[in-house]
Amino acid sequence: MIKQLFLFLLIVFINSDITGQDIVSGYISLETIENWEQKVHLSKVDLDETNNSYTYTPIASSDISEKGYFSFDQKWFSAKDHLYKIELNPIKKIISSKKVKNSKLFILSNNDSIRFEKGVAPFESYVTNNKADNEWQQLKKFESKFESLHDDFDTEKYLLRTKGYIKDSLQILLVKLISIKKLDDKKLLEKDIKENTNYYADLLKELKSSEIDPALFLYLENKISLVRKETTEKKYSISMLINGLAGIVIFGLVLFIIRKRKKDQNSSLAIPLSKQENTVKELILSGKTNKEIANELFISINTVKTHISNIYSKLNISSRKELLVRNK
Repeated sequence: MIKQLFLFLLIVFINSDITGQDIVSGYISLETIENWEQKVHLSKVDLDETNNSYTYTPIASSDISEKGYFSFDQKWFSAKDHLYKIELNPIKKIISSKKVKNSKLFILSNNDSIRFEKGVAPFESYVTNNKADNEWQQLKKFESKFESLHDDFDTEKYLLRTKGYIKDSLQILLVKLISIKKLDDKKLLEKDIKENTNYYADLLKELKSSEIDPALFLYLENKISLVRKETTEKKYSISMLINGLAGIVIFGLVLFIIRKRKKDQNSSLAIPLSKQENTVKELILSGKTNKEIANELFISINTVKTHISNIYSKLNISSRKELLVRNK
């Protein structure tokens, strides 16, 4: 860091083209310069909370000198750290086996400086004294270790390592936001918020109390709210399911208890059959008719019918068939 800062100050000191107000400067070196506009464009980068994507607002352009030099005055930059994009636009289709990267994202405030050095591609390397940008470059190096794996990319391992890196190594909130945006781009943010709700809640509080533009972390706030809503709805659904099952079980138990009590009550209130009624009952079960029962017991058929009526009443049945079923 100290070496880079010394190199930057040395370059600024020796280069006569740089004024005290030009905080962004550098050189363009291209073999096919005729394929490109002779202007460097500067845009302010924000986050669009509707679709969680970066938006670019053009703010200035700088002519490229014959030597390839360009610069931007500090008036185009805010007092706080912000994300910017510098870009060189092609003027015709470039036919090449190797795609030339013609833009660069960087973090800067109007109190800092950045110097783009000559290279094969535009904005290939630069030196800056902005702490946030330097921390961001370290983050990029960390992420490149995983991105180079291609098919062997391990989502769980990436999430675990990235989470630890964000928590332990990143000190600047803006850089944390950029790294979290990367998680979102990889469809991993919601999963991480669900697993580390308290961490993201504390981070959001810290962001709200900082000087960072709320528009930059509104997408994160919306994402946290969405996850909380989904979690609450899931818990509510599970609670309703459990309550429903509990209600069914309780209803079944109450019904069982009522029936059992009714049965016990009927049993306790049942009037026992007399000796003659038991005899008539046994004869019925043996298949004898009313006339046969009357002849065997030397009683009238009407008396037999009276005994049978009393039997039905005491046993709470209404037919000979029910008596036979009950005594199988």
